[in-house]
Amino acid sequence: MNSNNNNSVCVVGLGYVGLTLSTVMSNKGFKIFGVEKNLDIIKNLKKKKSHFYEPGLNTHLKENLKNKSFSFSRKIPKNKIISTYIVTVGTPLNNEKKIEISYIIRACKEIAKVLKNNDLIILRSTVKVGTTNNIVLPILKKTKKDFYLVYCPERAIEGSALKELKNLPQVIGGINQKSINMAKQLFKKITKKIIITSNVETAEMIKLIDNSSRDLFFAYANEVAKACDAVGISASEVISSGKYGYSRTKVAKPGLVGGACLHKDPHIYSQSLNRYGVRAEITLMGRKINENQPTDVANFINKLTKRIKNFPNNSKISLIGLAFKGKPITDDLRDSMAIKFFSALKKKFKKSKFYGYDPVVKKNNIKKLGLKNDYNLNNSFSGKNLVVILNNHKIFSNMMIERLAKKLKKPAIIYDFWNHFNADRLKLPKNVEYISLGNHYKSKYFRR
Repeated sequence: MNSNNNNSVCVVGLGYVGLTLSTVMSNKGFKIFGVEKNLDIIKNLKKKKSHFYEPGLNTHLKENLKNKSFSFSRKIPKNKIISTYIVTVGTPLNNEKKIEISYIIRACKEIAKVLKNNDLIILRSTVKVGTTNNIVLPILKKTKKDFYLVYCPERAIEGSALKELKNLPQVIGGINQKSINMAKQLFKKITKKIIITSNVETAEMIKLIDNSSRDLFFAYANEVAKACDAVGISASEVISSGKYGYSRTKVAKPGLVGGACLHKDPHIYSQSLNRYGVRAEITLMGRKINENQPTDVANFINKLTKRIKNFPNNSKISLIGLAFKGKPITDDLRDSMAIKFFSALKKKFKKSKFYGYDPVVKKNNIKKLGLKNDYNLNNSFSGKNLVVILNNHKIFSNMMIERLAKKLKKPAIIYDFWNHFNADRLKLPKNVEYISLGNHYKSKYFRR
């Protein structure tokens, strides 16, 4: 049995999952060979930079490149000392919201070309249940080599990945006990917490359930917000008062729900069940609520502005907080509901000019969305008729909103998806309204 004592590991795919894992493993004494096809990612790595924001990542990346514990290329090296291959390539949804596994197939075929006896292959990408045994295993078996194969899901959260990879329990599901032992030996060098599942499918399902349940949890909060807006009461009050001193009630704060994982994993979970004749009805309904929310709010804002006297057709609109979340901090725009909201709002405000600001997202990426850069909060409010707060970054809850509101061109609206402020406590200029998700009734123009 290969003991993996040489600590040489090839990580195939240097996106968010692959690069953070490579960094943590390099810090733990592994020699990492990273493989990435995307030329933009390679270009950044040559500059000793990551293509995304993650606290502390660039510092570690520079150190690991300098001490040669991490290297990268576009092809899997034909290196006899490599004994472990970790597949972290993307599994995006196509236009029909079906999982795309071509990257996994290609990665496994490339690994097969260099596979040796006793090598360990770890599949870490998010997949449908059954992928490891039904797709990956047959590809590797064609090599006629004796190898070890496991599925070990990535569960670290963006913004805290470098910490969580070392502290979260690592789930391991293997095709046999020897494979499990090999993977356990490797991951014990990263985290002391190891969970062994009885089969590969259980490990695959765990990842899907983790994210699908979180998506559903947030969807219920958004349904509560929608219900309270319809009734004309405060969702904030219903949730906070209902939870106070009553531990059995657990309702999240409503807000936009997106990102690469929560956007796709409920669909992948549902597709996993199709072959068994089971429909994930609750999960899909929750995803539908979260996916429809940007359009629902865009429609509400459009109706509201039509009731406001002198609200201009050629209004200036600023969208702030474009990354899919603000806590923990990230610059990830993948499947951000802010982008979907922008798309929905443009259809309603065809003559308006749109601006954007995010404290972390690169200015060039904001421009690529079709937004003019505001660069800072002062510019985001100055001369604007509508400002929409789209994520929960702490800069928004800490901003001097009453002072900034004076810069707006009246009549004006501040719409907040995340309820950073209490409308009753704000002293805003005349003809400026602060309205938040689940508290639409606070607007004097609100009609049930």
